[in-house]
Amino acid sequence: MNSDGTGAVMIDGKMQDDATFRQAKVIVDLAKLVAAKDRSRAGLYEL
Repeated sequence: MNSDGTGAVMIDGKMQDDATFRQAKVIVDLAKLVAAKDRSRAGLYEL
């Protein structure tokens, strides 16, 4: 996958592109922020 938004890869039979990666990264980054403020969440998020 290219950072310029071109191309896609297949993961478990599903096409994943740069937009999908960026959306997932936003969710993971948000979970890390929440876990840093509330350590009880860190275990729930497996962080």
